[in-house]
Amino acid sequence: MKTHLLSLIFTFFTSSIFAIDASVYPAVFYNGQEGYVEFHYYFSGPSIGWKSVQDSAMQATAEVLITFKKDGQIVKYDKYHIASPIVMHAMDFRDLHRYGLKPGNYIVDIAISDLSRENNKASYQTKINIQPPKFIAISDLVLLSALKESQTRTVFDKYGYHMEALPFNYINANTKEFIVYAEIYHTDQLKDQEYSLRLQFEQLDGSTAKPYQGFTKKRASIDKDIYIKTLDAQFMPSGDYRLILEVRDNSGALITSNSVAFHRDNPRLSPSTTFADLNGEKGNFIEKLTPKEIDYYLTALIPTLSGTKKKLLKEYFKTKNLEGKKQFLYSHFVKEDPITPSVPFYAFANIAKKVDKAYYSGFGHGFESDRGRIFLKYGAPNDQIKVENEQFALPYEIWVYDNLPNNGSGPIKFLFYNRDRSGENFILLHSNAREERRNKNWKKELFRDDSMPGFDFGNTRMKETEMDQSFNNHPNSMAIRYFQDL
Repeated sequence: MKTHLLSLIFTFFTSSIFAIDASVYPAVFYNGQEGYVEFHYYFSGPSIGWKSVQDSAMQATAEVLITFKKDGQIVKYDKYHIASPIVMHAMDFRDLHRYGLKPGNYIVDIAISDLSRENNKASYQTKINIQPPKFIAISDLVLLSALKESQTRTVFDKYGYHMEALPFNYINANTKEFIVYAEIYHTDQLKDQEYSLRLQFEQLDGSTAKPYQGFTKKRASIDKDIYIKTLDAQFMPSGDYRLILEVRDNSGALITSNSVAFHRDNPRLSPSTTFADLNGEKGNFIEKLTPKEIDYYLTALIPTLSGTKKKLLKEYFKTKNLEGKKQFLYSHFVKEDPITPSVPFYAFANIAKKVDKAYYSGFGHGFESDRGRIFLKYGAPNDQIKVENEQFALPYEIWVYDNLPNNGSGPIKFLFYNRDRSGENFILLHSNAREERRNKNWKKELFRDDSMPGFDFGNTRMKETEMDQSFNNHPNSMAIRYFQDL
């Protein structure tokens, strides 16, 4: 399987493995304008010969000959031995070598010979391009099986971490998580102090790629950004994948990207298996919630749900089905992030609490109010105006969104008013958003009949044009200014 994976995933590698089962993974990095390549070696213990060295202990040794060709000429070569630790039983072992290289395109040949078994050999060839970046760039991506902070200076130590590459880029059935390491260069050349780094998974099926899951994070714009991310593999079905790292500016435009392929072997994951069944994530962030907290967050979630899901959740509340509520909450966030669903849940929980506090009025939770519902459904408005002492008008608020999905172009506006002048009980009066309240008589409700001398709201004989004229003559009204064209 591992040998097949080399030829399947690493299309830039050609491999001729006779007996030695070895993974060789090259990765290019830069220090300023100096480029270097790392070669990560991993040897399967049973595939190589072992010699007794003392008492009953033993050791395996391989000889490596590496040549770098540029324009058909050998410009660099090295010959060295890789020895395993001295152990009592055959075991897997690894090594790492780095080489500084001048700019250019190289063909690298690697020949590995077992010093304990004659004719036990392996050979590899790959192409390497060294081009020190002048603008924003991403190094090669290295998948790691182990990472820990380190104060030593071994070949496996870098920037204060001890790192071990994932052999064959193969995530076996017993592996729960893996780590991606990359370096991002020169994002300080952006005009913004932050940039967006997007991590995207794709499932590979022959020549086709299907998006699997993606995450975007803001990071500080600096000359060299060291990116290390631990990823949970337990919910990944068996198959081939590509991990893509993208640098995007704050408008979302793609600047550069790089990727790495890997294989996941996960026979325990059946179509009916949930992420919680595999790694206890449900126990971590669902089972620790009290029934009262479950109800709290589900109530906050309602504004974001479709009609069908609202009906289902309503049924769970009606029947007091606690397990159904837990599964509903879990399912919602595992769809947002199959790998770590607790991350979007805690982010949502934090927003829900803030919205509850900001829009609490004494008539239920703050997120049950109209302003709280709109905030959770659409996010924070781009502009927010509160008017409390306008002549002739009840207290009101105007929210403006530059644009909203499925609402066409142009600003989307919401008008809330405090009908009873009581605390913070603002009600949605009028909006031009789809599926929200549209009230052609919003002016009549906002400007009370006892507040505007000379105008009789109960006079049904007054023509609509005369009524509009009376409102439009109302001086200095922010509501008229924002909503008269709606």
